[in-house]
Amino acid sequence: MKGVEQIEHTIHNLRSPKRSHTFWGLLALLAVAFALLWMKHSVWLESPNAYMFGESPDGFKNYMTSAWHVRYDSSFVHYSGMGYPYGEHVLFTDNQPLISTAMQWWSAHVSDLSERSVGVINMIQLLSMLLGGGVIFLLFRKLHLPVWYAGLSSLAILFMSPQNNRFDGHFGLSHIWVFPLLLLLLCRYEERYSRRYQSLQIGFLVWVAAQLHFYYFGLSALFLGLYTIIQLLSDPSWRNLRVRLSHLVVMVLLPFVLLNIWIHWSDYVTDRPANPWGFTTYIGYWEGVMLPYESFPLYQWIDHNIIKIRRVDVETQAYIGLAATAFTVWILFFRRLRPFEKDWDEAAYHRVHKRYLKGIFFAALLLLIFSCGFPFAIKGMEWMVNFFGPLRQFRGLGRFTWSYFYVANVLLFYVLWNRSIRFKGFKNGKYPWFRWVIALAPLALLSYEALTFQKTKKLVLGPNVAKHSVAAASPDHWLSKVDFSRYQALMPLPYYHIGSENIWLDIDGQHFRNMQISALYTGVPDMGVFMSRTSIGHMIKSVQFSLNPCEPPKILEDLPDNRPIALMINQSRWDEVKQKYPHLVDEAELVYENPEMRIMSLVPDSVRAYSRRQALEVSAEMDKQAAFPAGNSWRSNRDAGWLTHLSYDSLTTSAHIFKGKGAFEGNIGDTTWIWKDRIPKGEYNLSLWIYVKQDMGMTDEVKIIQNSRADGHEINFKHEGLRFYVQSIVDGWALFDLAFTVYEDNSDTRIFLQKKAVDEPFYLDEVLIKRTDATLYRREPGWVSRNNFWYKLPEGIR
Repeated sequence: MKGVEQIEHTIHNLRSPKRSHTFWGLLALLAVAFALLWMKHSVWLESPNAYMFGESPDGFKNYMTSAWHVRYDSSFVHYSGMGYPYGEHVLFTDNQPLISTAMQWWSAHVSDLSERSVGVINMIQLLSMLLGGGVIFLLFRKLHLPVWYAGLSSLAILFMSPQNNRFDGHFGLSHIWVFPLLLLLLCRYEERYSRRYQSLQIGFLVWVAAQLHFYYFGLSALFLGLYTIIQLLSDPSWRNLRVRLSHLVVMVLLPFVLLNIWIHWSDYVTDRPANPWGFTTYIGYWEGVMLPYESFPLYQWIDHNIIKIRRVDVETQAYIGLAATAFTVWILFFRRLRPFEKDWDEAAYHRVHKRYLKGIFFAALLLLIFSCGFPFAIKGMEWMVNFFGPLRQFRGLGRFTWSYFYVANVLLFYVLWNRSIRFKGFKNGKYPWFRWVIALAPLALLSYEALTFQKTKKLVLGPNVAKHSVAAASPDHWLSKVDFSRYQALMPLPYYHIGSENIWLDIDGQHFRNMQISALYTGVPDMGVFMSRTSIGHMIKSVQFSLNPCEPPKILEDLPDNRPIALMINQSRWDEVKQKYPHLVDEAELVYENPEMRIMSLVPDSVRAYSRRQALEVSAEMDKQAAFPAGNSWRSNRDAGWLTHLSYDSLTTSAHIFKGKGAFEGNIGDTTWIWKDRIPKGEYNLSLWIYVKQDMGMTDEVKIIQNSRADGHEINFKHEGLRFYVQSIVDGWALFDLAFTVYEDNSDTRIFLQKKAVDEPFYLDEVLIKRTDATLYRREPGWVSRNNFWYKLPEGIR
């Protein structure tokens, strides 16, 4: 044979679908993938338990929730390390329940993993990448691509996958193998006449993947639903309808039912938020899919020389590669969605693959469009979200763009390879070698982009503070100096609470790390919350404890005893803590202090005593200073000037009432007017009570607009989220108080509440607008009020 013919003959043999070729090709792929991973990650691979990945609080939380679950939890399904005294179901902790529970069992029955959980998670990350590459390779072999081409394409896709961005953050979202395995099993499903076992395999995959991260269930369910619809439209026969719908039940509905049985059997919480905030915010954008990552030279060149590119959130970054982008444009605008040649129907496997590839392409394309917010995120169309039901739990829709990354690249290499082997040259058979350009140019381009991606994405390594010798290296560290055995819980100050979707009390990254380290080594749980979909009722009680106690905090009734709580105070914010949490620090005893941490001991009952004492002091203050009448029902320490009070007592049919005989009942998404008239120039406080023991209870927003009466021009506009101004919680009602300025006497001031695109009821009561320099008082049986703060008097005192 001539040289070129010999090469072609060898390549022909390489693309033989023999199982032995696939086996040895898979081993070669795994070896190469491991070698490449070793080149990048050799530092930590030599000692996987010595390092933690990344600096994000999310990644650190994933490590620590898993470590706590392995070390302390006696239940496989309940996590007790945060949100004391309630804890949380493991599914809402981001600790990959399938993995952390397996480690928990292994640690209890085989070998102790209490200080090795970080190393196990790190190695699972690596194995997940290898498994992902292997699954992509097997999918290409199932599509009859040659071993060498399938291997190189798999490596390029593996190292370009958008899930690489989760390698040092949301570990549960970093498992590259999940969606490619779904595609592989779906291909096997299409190749068989009897598909019962294949549909069961897919259902099992969906069920397992959901226990790594529940977003896999949402992604799989939507994709499989769209895929089924497309196949039914292609063949609307009765048999096809019956078979596919019954199999869809097994693939999606059965795992969903099993997951819900598991959750409801093991979860005692009944009031998790059904409508988490962000469904129309964390959506995908075409720039994140079709344009390179911001660190890529091509992105910077386009941004600097052609057009300024809109910046997008990391949630929507799933760049498919330049070749796949061009391929998408070619299909959509030049091939009219027909990338396959007509004569491909001659081969049986081509007929099956055409049906399969068309199905996954259209499903991924429609899912891409949906994940980019079409049409529900278009201005004026947000109302559609109200009909999405449980789908609203998946508020990070930008993650669903990942499906198009895999499908577009699988279709790209399948189509171009098959076109290349059928390419006979240009006119008169010239340039037959161009077939290799068709096959290899896109592969080379994606490989280059994958290399660029890996070079620009640096993995930050930190010490494994889950090891006691690392966390408390200094003999003066609080873990070495303080006896935590007498405490029932640790409370961070400033207090953080993330997870209910009703309120967001942000975390200080370093202080959160210190809290989690302290909890892990002492076995004393954290009262702060940094999890997902926390119970609304638990959130109300936890946040109430951190606020001014106008009534004895309800959480005190849920504590098992009166053992002290260790207040873990960020020393750099001590002045802020003294001002914001006097009911805690004024009643506590100093135990430990260094430049990083101040620890104080608080007896829980002292907060109950503080609440009662405060109410009596306000009552005595009113008797002494409230000498001036103000409005219809208030008294003041001076001439109060202009004020307005809305009691809503005439609205007696409201489902919830705070004070008096009535309250306003409305919809958060509608405009609720508080004031629209003249207010004299000066400094004012707006305070109001809203019922927050319900979904979206703290998400309302206030807008204050001032316009000149002379010519109507806007003087000032203030737009604030009320949750940032919560002051106290009483019996499920929260007080919000914010200051504002009226700049001109000759002006109209309009004040209203509205949170667009939120279709939820809300209840409003006791609105007070007063001058900042006046103190207003009011008394009702069992209660006394100062500046609309309502304090509960001890029983027997009026």
